[in-house]
Amino acid sequence: MLDLVSLYGIEAFAPIPLSECTVSKPYLLGRAGISAVSGSALLFLLPYYTAGGEGGNVSMYAVAEDYHLYCAALFEDIVPRLEGLLPGAKFAGFADRSPIREVKAAAKAGLGVMGENGLLISEKYSSFVFIGGIYTDADAGAWEPLIGVPPRGSYEPGRCRGCGECIRACPGHAILGGGRIDRERCLSAVTQKKKLSDGDGDTVAGAEYVWGCDICGLVCPYTKAARAAGTLETPLRYFKEKLIKTLDGDTLSDLVGTGDFGRRAYSWRGEEVVRRNLHLREEKDNDIGS
Repeated sequence: MLDLVSLYGIEAFAPIPLSECTVSKPYLLGRAGISAVSGSALLFLLPYYTAGGEGGNVSMYAVAEDYHLYCAALFEDIVPRLEGLLPGAKFAGFADRSPIREVKAAAKAGLGVMGENGLLISEKYSSFVFIGGIYTDADAGAWEPLIGVPPRGSYEPGRCRGCGECIRACPGHAILGGGRIDRERCLSAVTQKKKLSDGDGDTVAGAEYVWGCDICGLVCPYTKAARAAGTLETPLRYFKEKLIKTLDGDTLSDLVGTGDFGRRAYSWRGEEVVRRNLHLREEKDNDIGS
């Protein structure tokens, strides 16, 4: 049996049949030789919140190095182990670019509840989690001897308590409730645009973040409860190291010059987008100071 806690520090995980999931990218499963009808997935949470990343102008998920790199190394190690434990079965790991709607599937699997802000909310880690998955052509029952956890008997997704704190706190009024988000007004989405729409420049210039946004997560009662319980902080070392919580022009230039820019979550949009956001923020500060 594979001990995910002792080997990888993964504490929250659960299997789910793919038939219970909304498969949005079936071609990813097809390439791996996995059936959306009879296959299954082991979904797991990677908490990333760390107090060392507080107070900067970068969203907490991007303070450490890119989690895609972490997941790639994880899958490279764990998939061969699973193949050895279940000979003949096919396995493939996915994170972010997933074949399924991850939030709803993770809620169905019992890993958390669906938030008004469209995020998965874990009682232990709140919404500061990445969702990863290892997919197989074996059915969901095959996971119990592999990882010691059986599939659930019922797959009704839970929902958060609906207090509305995230809706009221959202700077762009982008949270519409029921998991619906207006991405044209979401600050996190706006900071990641290659081409800004009318008014977006003012939004970025007046924001406390130059990349991403954590406001809806920080005001959430689940976050406050997890902080009080001492469970909010990630146990995973990767997300506690090589932190850059505040970006400025010099830091960005250093990252680009050393080649480390490519190891950051914001690199997928390119240096120009991040530098533009910094420039807009700087211009705003200069106007205020003049």
